[in-house]
Amino acid sequence: MISSAPRPRILHLVDRVTGGVPVAVRAYVAHSPVGVEHVIASPFRAGAPAPVWDGLDVGHIEWDTSTPYRAIRTLRRIVVTESFPVLHAHSSYPGAYARLLVSPRRTHLVYTPHCFAFFRADVSAPVRAGYRFVERLLVERTSVLAACGPGEMTAAERLGFGADRIVMIPNVPSIAEDPAVRLDTDPGRAGTLRVGMLGRWTAQKDPAYFAARVAELAAGLPSIEVDGCWIGGTGDRATPGIPGPHVHQTGWLAPSEVGERLRDLDIYLHSAAWEGFPIALLDARAAGLPILCRRIAALPDLPPPLSVDGGLPALTAAVRAGRFAEWRDGNRAQWDVYLGDRSAHAQRRALARAWTPGLNAASRL
Repeated sequence: MISSAPRPRILHLVDRVTGGVPVAVRAYVAHSPVGVEHVIASPFRAGAPAPVWDGLDVGHIEWDTSTPYRAIRTLRRIVVTESFPVLHAHSSYPGAYARLLVSPRRTHLVYTPHCFAFFRADVSAPVRAGYRFVERLLVERTSVLAACGPGEMTAAERLGFGADRIVMIPNVPSIAEDPAVRLDTDPGRAGTLRVGMLGRWTAQKDPAYFAARVAELAAGLPSIEVDGCWIGGTGDRATPGIPGPHVHQTGWLAPSEVGERLRDLDIYLHSAAWEGFPIALLDARAAGLPILCRRIAALPDLPPPLSVDGGLPALTAAVRAGRFAEWRDGNRAQWDVYLGDRSAHAQRRALARAWTPGLNAASRL
């Protein structure tokens, strides 16, 4: 339970309705402590809440985020018109808008970056420095920094957040866990190795890196077909590159179809260049897949066998030797240790800490 205080009413600020951020917010609502009322301010589609919110028992407010000016103007009207004891801003721009407009003395202001903007690799170093400078300026206008992973916690500490104002809310998978695998799966005998990545086809997820690694596998396994499947569609920006000769793109799929596509794979290869903490990786784990992930700040101290650089040669050798199942089982066991408890219960406990006004965050960890 969140506390014996009056039922909290939480306003979630979400500036996009595609990608991982709304998926994370859906999980926060689904795993919320009992008695919390949720309202989501986000862009509407055709005058109504976007389909990503279907099935949630929440209130909705249209938030025009088409430009920073409109986002700030609309948000000002929202916070003046209605009273919310708790405001949870999701991602960097909503986090900046909220902390500029709302005083943490009047509102319990929770901020989850879902990857700080200064980790972006698609902007120049001076722009990244500017993002970091703004984040430092706004530290004291934040009640709780609700990190979505250990890398984000470390970044928050370096910005100047004390341990008493940081709570980690572990991301959880967005699909039902089904770790059962085809025990007779052997890409060497089957003649096909199916490699997948889940996410928007954007610079952040780095399709070129994925295509290059699939091509590397194909070169190392000339006797079998290597099939690269990108599960997702093009984002709001121009497509950064084209699929390689071994890569095809599914386009956007319904959530139920995403799970089916993942379970059709032999291995999941996460290519993102920067992240908060990838829910797609957790979905792949829930689907029972072995995983190799690019080394990024979101995954500190990643064991070499679980990384793309360290694990790709071992995967290639295992397929050649007909020992894929053994390699797969060892990989999955190592991910279980590395990821720890990412259950709905663990997320609910963390949300209760983050959303409780007036309590010291460190004392509730």
